[in-house]
Order: sequence, then structure tokens, then C-alpha cells
Amino acid sequence: MSRIRMYIYISNESDATLTFVRDQIESGEYTPDWNPPPAINPGERKGFQGEGDLFVVPTSGTEGRVWYNINAPNGGELYIHWNSPMVESQYDNTFHIWAPPEWEVTHSGGQGHHAELEIRLRRTDRRSVPRFNPRGRSFAFNNNGWGDSLPVITLGFLWNNLFAEPLEALGIPRLSDNLLPITRADTGLCGGMVYAVMDFYHHHLLPPEQKNKPVSRDDALFKYIKDRLWDSFDVTGDGHRWLGYSSPHYPNGDEGVIQAVGLSRGRSWVTYREAFPQIQADIDAGRLSPVGLIQTTDLDIGSNHTVLAYGYEKSGQNVTLFIYDPNYEQQEVTFSFNITETDGEVRVTRSPDPKRIWCLFRINGYVPQMPPNGRRITSVKEAIRASTAQKAPYSVRAAIAGSNSAGSLKTWMRSL
Repeated sequence: MSRIRMYIYISNESDATLTFVRDQIESGEYTPDWNPPPAINPGERKGFQGEGDLFVVPTSGTEGRVWYNINAPNGGELYIHWNSPMVESQYDNTFHIWAPPEWEVTHSGGQGHHAELEIRLRRTDRRSVPRFNPRGRSFAFNNNGWGDSLPVITLGFLWNNLFAEPLEALGIPRLSDNLLPITRADTGLCGGMVYAVMDFYHHHLLPPEQKNKPVSRDDALFKYIKDRLWDSFDVTGDGHRWLGYSSPHYPNGDEGVIQAVGLSRGRSWVTYREAFPQIQADIDAGRLSPVGLIQTTDLDIGSNHTVLAYGYEKSGQNVTLFIYDPNYEQQEVTFSFNITETDGEVRVTRSPDPKRIWCLFRINGYVPQMPPNGRRITSVKEAIRASTAQKAPYSVRAAIAGSNSAGSLKTWMRSL
């Protein structure tokens, strides 16, 4: 095994200079000539490197803490803690990186024995996926009150999605998708609605204007949402998480025996240390982020829910997510939580729905498809509602300026 190294880069994307305050090395040492820089000016990217001790063979990992002062009237301290142990635990390399209120710090990477951790400091601001707002981009109907006569998951549907392809090569035919209903639409189609909204956005389309839900199993939109619901379960990927995180035996925090022996990460770690950084990375890259909500600890997976994150705001350790929730047609919903500690239960304040969230996670495996009945944006009003949070009276000038689109009204409309 080679010596363990952790290179830490800090990108200062704020208007304040960072000045070194103090440090504390708990394991290993700094690489010679790679100590924390005394100052990091606005726009600069600088770094330092810690490494494990070496005596013929590696004898330790690298762990330390560094404090920087944010030189601004509303500044404070930027705190960085890294830990790359000799033998990585179930948590891999771990980091605690905090900024004061009104400042946003994020990090990515940092895994492996020769790792690079990227840290980014900015002033707090709302970050959103470009040109997306649920007031204009989501369905005009909600997920409640689907007809109980509409089959969603049937034996034929399961067979065709799980087994038909390999069996067709043996001459065994597909079954009817409607054979032997197992679940019906009145249990909800939230995942399908979320994936469909993502599909419309991906193809620069708006959902159909209809305010009433489909009522026929042969309706093209219903069949599409039903199929996309199945896709959102990610059955052949990480879909097992819907069941695992819903178990009464799954730990809430990271303080029990089950974590010490490496069996699982608690729901709070999953939510704060895994899910939020993934959602944040999606939004920073201009991608919508589908999110699974665990709303039960009794294996009642039908109580769980799927929503769509399209924006966030982080101030210190406090996070607000901006959400499209299929239970609320054409409305912005917010989730708020604090990511400081992972040794207790997940605590999310959601508005307007007070229902408890035990855990949230990013749903993987989304692949765009072409949805039916999509509409092109044909009016300025539709464009503003689809791309901004404006309420009437609408301002075209503000919409164009807020979208960072240079050029004319026609250029902006085409960008949507």
C-alpha cells in the first residue's frame, strides 16, 4: 500500500479574502511545501496536502482541521475537517466543512487513498435549474384522487418488465400488460409524474393543459405516467432503498452498534451527507433532481413519495430545497433542514405538507424519454410561468435579465 494522501483545494468564489487562522493535525503530516496557504483571495483556487506517516510501509492515514477567517462584515470562520484513515470504514473518507450563516460552502470528491477534495465557497444565494418553475412546467392536476379502476402494477406488467426480454429469445411470448392487477392508480403515481415532468423539460416542452386526470387505461398520458412510475422505482438498480430505509430496524442516526460493525449508514447520514450533496451537484450542473421520501418506518412502502428538486439555498448548515411535489399542482413546495449532525433523526420542515420525512435520497437511473401530448411555448405568459417565479403583473425584461440570456425576446423564448 502506498502512502495515503489527501489534496484539498479551496475555490474562493466570494468577494472576501480568506486568511489562515490555525490548524490541528491529528494523524499524519503535511506534505513538505504543501501547507495551508496564508491567504486565498477572491477568485483564487489554492490548496494543501496531508499525508499519512510512512515507516517502510504506511503506518497511518491523514486527519486534520484547518480554520480560515472570512474577511467580510458578515464573515466568520470557514472550518475544514478531513479524515482519510488507513483502513476506510463504511463511510469512506469523511469530511466536515462548515461556513457561517449567509455563506455557502460545498465539497466534492475526496475518496480513495490518493484523493482530491474540492471545496467551493460562495455567498448564500438561491441556486436553481435554469428555466424551470413548477407553476408552468408541471401538470395542471395533482396526484390525489386517481380512479381506483385504473391498474398500475399488474402481473403482466411485472412479467414483461422483468422477464419478457430473455424469455422471448426462448419463444415464450409476452403477457398482456393489464393481466391481473396488483395495485391501482388510487395509491398514487407520484414517481411517474415526476419523471414525466423531467421528460417534458428535457425536450423543451410543456405538459398538456388538461386539469382533469386521465380516466381511461388506454389514455396515452396515463399509460406513459404508469410506465414512468415503474422506471422511477429503479428496480434493477438502487430500488431496494425504498424497502431498506422503510424498515423499523434501519437506524436513524450514526451512533449505534450496527454502524460500528459496518452494516449500514443511518438515515441522517444518507440524507445529509449523501443525498443533499448529490441533489446540490445536480442543480449546480443545471439538472433536475428526483428525490425519494421515506415517510414510514413500518415497511408500508406505499406511504413513501417522490418529488422533484429544482433549486436550493444553503446558509451555513441550514438548507432549503425548492420542490415540485405532484400532490400540489403547479405550486412551489419547500423542505428545510440543518445538516450539522448525523447522530439523531432526520428533521425536515416541509411546507405546506406537515407529514414527517424519515429519510430522503436521490433517485438514480433517470433516462429521458419522449412524453406524449407535449406543447411548445407559444406565449410570453407561458414562458414567464415556465421559467421564473414571477407572479402577475409579469415583467418580460426581468424574466430575460434573470435568465442570463443575452439578446432579444425571441432569443430568450427559443432558449426555453
